[in-house]
Amino acid sequence: MHYLKNLILISISIFSIFSFADEKVNVGIKAKKIVDKHRVAWDGIRKRPILTHIFYPTLDKQVEALKLGGGDIGLFNAGNVVWNAKPVISKPKPLIIMSHGTGGSSLQMLWIASKLVKNGYIVAGVNHHGNTAVESKKYAEGFKLWWERTQDLKVVLTKLENDMYWRRHIAFDQVGVVGFSLGGYTALSALGGITDKALFSKFCKSKERDFTCEPQIEFAEINKEYEKVKNSPIVKKSISKQHDSFKISQIKAGLLIAPAVVRSIREDSIKTINVPVKVVVGTEDKIAPSKNNAKRVASLVADSKYMEINNAGHYTFLSKCTKYGKNVLPILCNDNGEINRSQVHEDVSNSAVKFFDQAFAYNKPSQSDS
Repeated sequence: MHYLKNLILISISIFSIFSFADEKVNVGIKAKKIVDKHRVAWDGIRKRPILTHIFYPTLDKQVEALKLGGGDIGLFNAGNVVWNAKPVISKPKPLIIMSHGTGGSSLQMLWIASKLVKNGYIVAGVNHHGNTAVESKKYAEGFKLWWERTQDLKVVLTKLENDMYWRRHIAFDQVGVVGFSLGGYTALSALGGITDKALFSKFCKSKERDFTCEPQIEFAEINKEYEKVKNSPIVKKSISKQHDSFKISQIKAGLLIAPAVVRSIREDSIKTINVPVKVVVGTEDKIAPSKNNAKRVASLVADSKYMEINNAGHYTFLSKCTKYGKNVLPILCNDNGEINRSQVHEDVSNSAVKFFDQAFAYNKPSQSDS
């Protein structure tokens, strides 16, 4: 099968892609509480919550540094935002829906959302119930029943389409998706990939198995906790739908960053994806190694671009860490000595802008009207 595959081994110290960001624009952020009335939360009581962070252009100046975890000290420096700022949007802009990695949040992806906003995009960062750091409790179901995440994206998109304010400012014929790690799986599912966990189980019993088969650092006791709930009505109902297609037809392009558990998705369904896809991965990714994940996607999608970041690991794509974060979370914070995380973020986010600009024919001579 024919596919476009651009293999780029990047030396971070010399590589850069220039974008035309409007540096006068700041990044506004609003938290939008969305509820899926058709699905029950993992506690079996409420309807499913989908807290969504919307990132957008603003000229407001009350910029503050967004620190994540660790109280006032912070474990991560996510970037700079203006909370609840006044949007400055003169015409409808393309929308990028973001899906975070295992146990993470949309705020962890501010580095790429900021670049997109400054280049004329609106970004909706979805936080996946039971599998996100913005909630106080983790649920084993949220870490095991991955396809529920894809439905979150659809619900958020539908809510924005019907929102009295945002529907006037979003070009719904120009919708893309960005996903990191398990969010990469989510993005692939939204583009048409169909899950079959039996395939993943077979893979994990084979000699090809990789670290995606193991409990992740974000929830080391996942298997033990899942045993307690695996026979619940909510879990059984979810599992009965794992083979369904959750393709979101409005999505016209996808960026997958270090995608995980790709071996759980049927090969034939990946081959049916007919929109542009870009896959980015680090050469030192031991969590979701490229062979069975990123490279697999690039080899199966007809219109794909493949980009490797030399010496980058899986967690290089998380937010920059504080000094405190580096001390207490070395696995998440300490990159290969030759890697500058900030430069990786700059290069990948610039590449993302270029990719979506081309996919949407969204070439902007000026951002002065942002």
